[in-house]
Amino acid sequence: MVLKRLGLVLSIWFCLLLVFSSAPALAQSQVASVQAQASDPTASRPAPTTPNSNSTYFPETGHYLGGTFRAYWQRYGGLAQFGLPLTEEFQELNPADGKVYTVQYFERNRFEYHPEFKNTFYEVLLGLLGRQATTGRTFPDAPAFTTTSRRFYFPETRHSLSNGFKTYWESRGGLAIYGYPISEEFQEGGYTVQYFERARFEYHPENRGTPYEVQLGLLGTNLLTATGRVLPQAFRVQPEPGSVVQGHALQVTVSAAGGQLLGSSLAGVKLNFFQQGDKQVAVAGVVSDAPLRPRLLVTEIKDASGVVRRFEQNIGVLAGQFEQQQIEVDPTVEASLGSDEEQARERARVYSFYNTVTPEKLWTGRFSWPLSVKAPITTPFGSRRNYVGGGYEVHDAIDFGVPSGTPILAPQRGRVVLAEFQKVRGGIVIIDHGLGVHTAYFHQSRIQVKVGDMVSTGNLIGYVGTTGLSTGPHLHWEMRLGSTGIDPEEWVGRNFIAADEVNLVNQTPSHSRVYRY
Repeated sequence: MVLKRLGLVLSIWFCLLLVFSSAPALAQSQVASVQAQASDPTASRPAPTTPNSNSTYFPETGHYLGGTFRAYWQRYGGLAQFGLPLTEEFQELNPADGKVYTVQYFERNRFEYHPEFKNTFYEVLLGLLGRQATTGRTFPDAPAFTTTSRRFYFPETRHSLSNGFKTYWESRGGLAIYGYPISEEFQEGGYTVQYFERARFEYHPENRGTPYEVQLGLLGTNLLTATGRVLPQAFRVQPEPGSVVQGHALQVTVSAAGGQLLGSSLAGVKLNFFQQGDKQVAVAGVVSDAPLRPRLLVTEIKDASGVVRRFEQNIGVLAGQFEQQQIEVDPTVEASLGSDEEQARERARVYSFYNTVTPEKLWTGRFSWPLSVKAPITTPFGSRRNYVGGGYEVHDAIDFGVPSGTPILAPQRGRVVLAEFQKVRGGIVIIDHGLGVHTAYFHQSRIQVKVGDMVSTGNLIGYVGTTGLSTGPHLHWEMRLGSTGIDPEEWVGRNFIAADEVNLVNQTPSHSRVYRY
């Protein structure tokens, strides 16, 4: 019995030995990756899988900020003041006093935790980066003078402080944050600068009148590079604008040099990107009846180390100003529209083209108006329509009231993907402009293009009519990003995904002035 038990114990021990000695290579590589991150504070970290109120993740650099350092960062200026974190917290020898401190590097400085000052104003200090950056350099002293409200003199360092730098220094913590000035103002790197014990001030005239007129120099970045450490890859996701009016569009620019853009979506709808130099640009639409609450923009980028950085940005939705209309349809016209099943098939056919994405940008610059004459807008985009006898719709298009036979012109370069007569839409042409952008023209009396034709701005595509569901001669012009209807007038005034051209947001070309009644 004893031998049997001994044999059982030996068998279990042998099995466990086999299990642990044959751990998968993948698990070993994961351990190695974690060890590498632990030994290299600049190595990027993956985004959190669950929310953590005690720390903030910055996908731009792949680093976290938490605890006492986060409280300090938030209290004294945050991103505009210190920039993004470039490392995790780690232990480093301070050359100023020969002691080891917990530190974290940012683009514009280094935070140091001083336990000897726990629970005091000095528990976290900026590193003496101004001193370190100017080691070996000498600056001429300022002649002594009596300090006034407009100009300070510091006998401790024999330097002065005045003008915009003085205002910035005083309003953001002064001596306790930046230390004494160790130079006068002078020109360096194309800017007026002044060194302090813990920072370098830079005057940026291109940002005059903004919070970024005076900035701290990138001493954290420079010093970290000088130590031989590799800076984390810096990625950016820039939505413009940050809040979108219902029925309008959002441009998203991704800077991911050296990384791989895995994808981006707005409220779950995939964005289609266009390569523009070293950036990738996409346009997303917000439906005209979108709820007035933030929509989540999610972007994922894989860096060179294989870490996936996840950006989550809230895009505000602003209320549009839409007309209310009451429409009465001629019973004979209504009878000609076909059954509900026929109308559903027609709609599905049209949307099958809207949801097809050509992976190239065919348009260049702003769009033009689709008519060669000044035309009154009888139904502005997004109008809410109530039909006499029942029925309601959001009219995601612009209607122009013009005579039958008025030429309809292509507003931009694109490819004709549909040209036919339908029961509801009448004579319809759809132009694919690439990247999921389509324009459509309803109720035509005659169609002058065929499927597959490439058209350019100003080319004739057909003539105005009153075919289909129409109460009189007019052009129904709509624009869609995927299945989302967006206001084409915005694209007349703004150059989306522009390379060198100027955006004229909310401006109407003088030769295409539109009159409403």
